[in-house]
Amino acid sequence: MHLLSTKSRNFVLLKRCRRFCNKDICYHILIVSTMKNNILHTLAFITILLCTLLSACTSKDKGTPVVNEDKAAKQKMQGTWVNEIEGDAVFSVKGDTLFYNDSLNAPVAFYVRNDSLIIASHKEVRYLITRLNSTQLYFINSNGDEVMLQKSSESPTVAKDEYKGIIDINQGRKIKNDTVVMWNDKRFHAYTQVNPTSYKVYQQTVNDDGMTVENIFYDNIVFIALYDGSKRIYGKNIQKKDFASLVPQAYLESAILSDITIQGATKDGVRFVAILVRPDTYTNYRVNIDITPDGKRKLSI
Repeated sequence: MHLLSTKSRNFVLLKRCRRFCNKDICYHILIVSTMKNNILHTLAFITILLCTLLSACTSKDKGTPVVNEDKAAKQKMQGTWVNEIEGDAVFSVKGDTLFYNDSLNAPVAFYVRNDSLIIASHKEVRYLITRLNSTQLYFINSNGDEVMLQKSSESPTVAKDEYKGIIDINQGRKIKNDTVVMWNDKRFHAYTQVNPTSYKVYQQTVNDDGMTVENIFYDNIVFIALYDGSKRIYGKNIQKKDFASLVPQAYLESAILSDITIQGATKDGVRFVAILVRPDTYTNYRVNIDITPDGKRKLSI
């Protein structure tokens, strides 16, 4: 096996170094590398490694790629658009934001690319544009129908100035409940508190114009506790993910932990009932949380 001479090794070292470091640093490493001490050679390679890391850290941000959008098409879309047939406002566009005509639907960012209107919501939605000029916008909606819109010359009537914001389950209020529960002739004090959070739950629906719109809700965390006199037997913040073993994942992702109620005593202990609700629907899951007198928890449906 042929080993590189010191001169050849130094040339390779310099060549690699100059990819990441400035000229002065490279020659400094070259001087160090000419020394025969193996420890100093190791330090030289460590210096190159540090230069590589610094180069990666100080380089320009290469995060999310810039979208190559059709800026001319976006400019044509500025204004309020109404349904040509019914005459109702569908949405309004200002800058990079699209405002729906329903104040409960969150405004969304959008862009136009490859003849498509792309809604940059939690889950991206695309609509094929079939016609776009200064007064007309035709596109294929989520139902596969062609929507024909005309730009309105009147003042905007959509919800641009009246958006009510994100909807809070339980109206964003802390809800406290406590009661005394008798179990085997012994008194226990059960307590719950619903705490609104900033955790968002997204729900997409199709509106009357066949457009996929996104509503955003806040989830809750519920603290439950059980006391025997002044001694706390059990106390924990409950989140919806705690029920992943009992509730289907697809439902859980779009559900809100709306409340946990105190039902009373059972053969297993004191029962709390968690209520998981999918917003804007009539469906819900109710999960039993049984706390035993020794502080153990059992979940069931």
